[in-house]
Amino acid sequence: MAKLTVAVLFGGRSVEHEVSVISAHQVMDALDVAGYNLLPIFIDKKGSWFAGSDLYNLKLYSDPKFRPEEQRNAHRVALSPDTSYRQLVMHPSGAKGFFYKPPILWADVFFPVLHGSFGEDGRLQGLFEVADVPYAGCGVLAAALGMDKIAQKERFRAAGLPVLDCEWVDRREWSANPDRFIKQVEAKFDYPVIVKPCSLGSSIGIARAASAKELTSAIETAMTFDDRVLVERALTDFSEVNCSVIGPPNRPSVCEMPLSAGELLSFDDKYRRGGKGTKGKGGGIGKSGMAGLSRKIPAPIPAELAARIQSAAVQAFQAIGGFGISRVDFLLDKDGSTFHANEINTMPGSLSFYLWEASGLPFDKLVTTLVEGAVERHRSQSKTQFSLDVNLLSGRKP
Repeated sequence: MAKLTVAVLFGGRSVEHEVSVISAHQVMDALDVAGYNLLPIFIDKKGSWFAGSDLYNLKLYSDPKFRPEEQRNAHRVALSPDTSYRQLVMHPSGAKGFFYKPPILWADVFFPVLHGSFGEDGRLQGLFEVADVPYAGCGVLAAALGMDKIAQKERFRAAGLPVLDCEWVDRREWSANPDRFIKQVEAKFDYPVIVKPCSLGSSIGIARAASAKELTSAIETAMTFDDRVLVERALTDFSEVNCSVIGPPNRPSVCEMPLSAGELLSFDDKYRRGGKGTKGKGGGIGKSGMAGLSRKIPAPIPAELAARIQSAAVQAFQAIGGFGISRVDFLLDKDGSTFHANEINTMPGSLSFYLWEASGLPFDKLVTTLVEGAVERHRSQSKTQFSLDVNLLSGRKP
């Protein structure tokens, strides 16, 4: 049987662009070990797509002068929504000379390893659906819910999961009357509070506020990253416990307890601390990235509590209609038994492979599971009839 070609998409128009590059090289290392052919697709910060084997080289992306179009085997491309066109479309500006003959580039499965906006939030998944290609990870609705912290809270609450209440405001309402929202928050919560952009991850734009002045400043900062911001009461002396889920069938991993240098896990905690790990063929960083974060695996909590959190993680995954892989983050109160579902990440950093390795599933087997799931979902969807073989207009008189 011929080896499948997997297109790994990374980068993107997101503040988590660099995080995506790190995660994608880890995924490509694992896919290479698993025996798949690779087609790297890098999306730059302006949204231009480039495909080619030369892009599987992490060292390129640390160079501030890096230009993907200058790589010999990298071609500017696009994915056509036309289901009859089964190759990536070459961009007119991507020609490399008069005698340039563009290669035919295509993949059996598309594997988005994009974090944040325009990749993890349902928009790219919508393109995959229209183009009718197999793709790994959550579908359109689940991806959108996974990025929208306000909407996912409602889904979690409806599923019976414990969540922290919040107040939220959009950019228009905030600009019109910021004092009204500050009073709305103060009427519901005591300080300190936590301020979060509605649709971002990697702890970007999140801040703790202990006064009206700090709250105003934190909201203004968060509003630069999103047009909606939510505010929750801040927990004190809490711990974070995370659990990943793969489905279907919905299976939870062991739990982990990340260790932060402060009260909140920052971007630096998640991506700039920890060891370098081992290098892959693409010059990658192997097991650093999210895996380099200081953590305890399994989480040092009672077995009964771990089982409850694993069950809640599966419930959260089901609540958004999850598919493929996700990681659910919980906040554990200082009493050591009360927890809150904080958020779900539908494309977790490093694919949470360190949780699955601790659960007996090596990284190459993990990516194989996700690729095979993508193929099976696409095969199942092909049985659905989306149009009728009848012209309802044929009987109309001109």
